Amino acid sequence: MAKYRIILILFVCLSVAVLAGQRPTYTPIKLPPRKPGMTSEEYNKEVKKSIEQQKRQEREKDKEYMNFMANEAWKNLLRVTETQWELIEPKYRKANDLDWEIWTGAKGCVGLNEQEFRWLRRTKGYGYWEAKTTDEMTECERIAEELIDLLEDEKSTDEQIKKKIDALQQARDKAREALLQAKKELAEVLTTPRQEAIFLIRGYID
Repeated sequence: MAKYRIILILFVCLSVAVLAGQRPTYTPIKLPPRKPGMTSEEYNKEVKKSIEQQKRQEREKDKEYMNFMANEAWKNLLRVTETQWELIEPKYRKANDLDWEIWTGAKGCVGLNEQEFRWLRRTKGYGYWEAKTTDEMTECERIAEELIDLLEDEKSTDEQIKKKIDALQQARDKAREALLQAKKELAEVLTTPRQEAIFLIRGYID
C-alpha cells in the first residue's frame, strides 16, 4: 500500500541509527550450472528463471527488513514494550488497511512524448506497489480494476460502467463502517496520552 510505505519511510528514519547494522546484505546473483546436452535457448530460459527467483528472494528480504524497521520505529515512537506492541500492532494494521481500502483506486499517467492517458494497473504493479493477482486483491482493488477494464473497452455501455461504480461505492461504504469499529478497538488498547495523541494525529482514532 502506498500510504503504508510512506509511513514506513517516515518512521524508519527514527531508528536507522540504532538498527542500521541489521540491514540484510546484498547477495550477488548466481548463474545456474549448464547441464550436459542443454541447448543455448534452454540454458537462457534456465538462467532467466533463476534470476527472477533470486530477485524475488531479495525483495522478500528487503520487505522483511522494512517491516522490522517500521515496527521498531513505531515502538520507539509510542514508547511501548514488546508485549504492549503485540496488542497494538494488529489493531493498527487493521485500521490502516481499512483506511486505505476506502480510498482504493488506480493511478494514471501521461508520458512526456505522449498525448494519451495510461492507467497504472494494480495487477501490473508500479512504483512502490508490487503487482497483485486478482485473488490477492481486496474487494475495492478488484472492483477498481474491473472498472478500468470497462473504461478501456470502447464497447462498454454507460449501464455497465454505472453498475460497477455502484459496486465500488458499496464496497467503500462497507469499509467505512468496518473502519469505525477498528478505530474503537485500537483506542481500547492504548494506555497513555502519548499513544492516543500519536494515533489521533495519524487519523487512526477519533
